[in-house]
Amino acid sequence: MKTTKRPRRIFDPQQKITAVLSIWTERRTTAQVCQEMEVSPTLLGQWQNLAMEGMFKALDPSKKDPLPPLNHRLTRLIEKKLAGPNRKLKQRLKAVQGKKQASAT
Repeated sequence: MKTTKRPRRIFDPQQKITAVLSIWTERRTTAQVCQEMEVSPTLLGQWQNLAMEGMFKALDPSKKDPLPPLNHRLTRLIEKKLAGPNRKLKQRLKAVQGKKQASAT
């Protein structure tokens, strides 16, 4: 007897989150979710473990992953944008101070 293979299905994160939260909030049992989504309890357990790991990682301040370094062009652009408003403010301040000095004399 030959069994036909079902094509591999891909579940988006929203579907996985909905499934896991419906179990955690006790709205549905694991068996109900598995039957509705046609997944194995093992796969659903993996989703629950990944969700738990993600929460621990997100909520543990001592285990923050360092941010990846920005590329050189992006760093320069950010520095330029941050320096831009200050440059204009400095120019205005000099102009105001120059007017005050001119009027004081």
